Amino acid sequence: MTVVDAPQRTRAIDPGTSFCVSAPAGSGKTELLIQRYLRLLSRVARPEQVLAITFTRKAAAEMRARVVEALQAAGEARACHSEHQQVTRDLAQQVLAADHRGGWQLLRDISRLNIKTIDSFCGGLTRQMPVLSEFGGQARLLDDATELYARAVAELFQRVESDHPVAADIAALMLHFDNNWERLRSLLVAMLGRREQWRHYVGVDRQPEESEAYLVATVKHLVRGEIASLGERLAPYQAPLLDLLQYASANLGESVPAQFPGSDPGDVPAWRRLRGMLLTGAGTWRQRLDRNMGFPAGKGTATQRKEQLKEILAELAQLDGLEQLLADVSILPEINTGSESWQVLVHLSRLLPLLAAQLLLVFQREGAVDHSQVALSALQALGDDDAPTELALRLDYQIEHILVDEFQDTAINQYELIHALTRGWGQHNAANPAAPRTVMIVGDGMQSIYGFRGANVGLFLKARLEGFNGVGLEHLQLHCNFRSDPGVVDWVNASFAAAFPAADDINRGRVAYTPATAVRRADTAPAVEAHAFQGDDALAGEIAFVCQQIAAACTDPRNDSIAVLGRTRGHLQPVIAGLQQLAVPYSAPAMDNLARSPLVGDLMSLCRALASDVDRLAWMALLRAPWCGMCLADLLLIGRWGDAPAFTPVWTALQDETLRQTLSADGRA
Repeated sequence: MTVVDAPQRTRAIDPGTSFCVSAPAGSGKTELLIQRYLRLLSRVARPEQVLAITFTRKAAAEMRARVVEALQAAGEARACHSEHQQVTRDLAQQVLAADHRGGWQLLRDISRLNIKTIDSFCGGLTRQMPVLSEFGGQARLLDDATELYARAVAELFQRVESDHPVAADIAALMLHFDNNWERLRSLLVAMLGRREQWRHYVGVDRQPEESEAYLVATVKHLVRGEIASLGERLAPYQAPLLDLLQYASANLGESVPAQFPGSDPGDVPAWRRLRGMLLTGAGTWRQRLDRNMGFPAGKGTATQRKEQLKEILAELAQLDGLEQLLADVSILPEINTGSESWQVLVHLSRLLPLLAAQLLLVFQREGAVDHSQVALSALQALGDDDAPTELALRLDYQIEHILVDEFQDTAINQYELIHALTRGWGQHNAANPAAPRTVMIVGDGMQSIYGFRGANVGLFLKARLEGFNGVGLEHLQLHCNFRSDPGVVDWVNASFAAAFPAADDINRGRVAYTPATAVRRADTAPAVEAHAFQGDDALAGEIAFVCQQIAAACTDPRNDSIAVLGRTRGHLQPVIAGLQQLAVPYSAPAMDNLARSPLVGDLMSLCRALASDVDRLAWMALLRAPWCGMCLADLLLIGRWGDAPAFTPVWTALQDETLRQTLSADGRA
């Protein structure tokens, strides 16, 4: 077994250097994190000085358990069965030595292992500074706070007829949305869910003019970046494209451009004209050229111009990503601060700070917060760079090393938290080169899938390039995949390389694909197969084929675990039905609704009948259940026994000997 990235793994344990580790799926990043955590523990005066942050309770519990297991194995001198286990064992023994010297008693008090989720860490900060953090003590953490967002918006809407200055902004926005308050509410609810992204720029501490100036600068920067990238891609074709654009403009009676569009935001209209010549309204390369585009029918020059543009279009179509880049020109904004659309942004910049404050009141009243508020409150508790709080200064003394897992899923407020925790670390390291403070972030931009929760993979790229407060991060790229069959790894490399951009892009949050190298021996051939189904019964044929393949695979004892992946639960329901028909056992706890199973229904009827002797429906279901199985005729007699409309309760009727004699032989039994 050859580990091609062994030097990077050894380097990552260096306690005197900060790192950004790009660790693809199956690369053993958790083991690497544990090894570095153990290495740092052996060098500090107190175990709390090493902070490890994860994003889920499950990940934090797993890391803590594996650290404890490593320490226990070292203390019991258990045998090691691999090279990486021996590395972990050596590091754990060093920690036990430090534990003995410092009297830490880690194995008796594992709470001293400073391994926490980002939410639990932030919650701890806010509870220490409840007033400054605006948190007010313990509160319920909501995974989905949409209902509270909507309540805050509704309460702010109530001011539309008041004398409050925000009333004019609400009225202007309502007018822009044609008095469709539901659309406006949906927009504002969505903005509250992403308030950590705009709070710095339209916060209560900024004047509307400042917010507008920032919006102008930001839009210009983004537009300039988009059209600059487009200009670079089209650089070899600028001269012929300008010539053709001038020809088409003259034929259409439009102003003839004197030069090719540049990278200034004011050139957006010119880029749109070029887009119209090259692409259809749907954003695809043009196939037909006619007089409506400035290319009239005819011979000589007209034919030559058409052929020239067709040749260029054929070449441009071969350039990966250019079509989409050019199509996006249609959605680039024109910066005109006097336009109606721009005034909408101005009204929003005045409204949003008050909306965020209203949401905080709702949170306090309901005793609940969302994940964003936890992190924002923690940042409040730490203070600003120029005015850190006592808590921030105390943490600066307590924490010397930080490790962050799954950094590709970091949102801006969490990124700012790491920035706040590392204030002054660059100066400290310059003054104390023998005892530097370090940061290690681990992640994989290719696995960033939580954009809908505010995660921004661009922050991972930014941290890799810029570090934190003067603490530079050395980039280490892991390549080995210990989990998958070589055939699977090769197939993924070949299939997904084209799905990622050619280069990283911080502004767009795009990452290039990094191929993996398999470590396991090949034990499946072929590792990946593709089967296509056509026709009206394609779906049924696909389901039948999949179920038959699973049934056949179950006969091989080597296949102790088989997984079926689908796009949605609805896509997998027919597969479950097919497996049931073939009597193939399966486990799908998230898909099989236990409440709908006949067994659970019968048990619920039994419980309801025992709880109340007048629950007629429950008693009827109980008598019809498999353990009793009364026929429908007997049930009808029992149900109608007594005087209408208040028939005798079922349990009472069953005690009546006269009724018993009218039942069938099976019913009496």
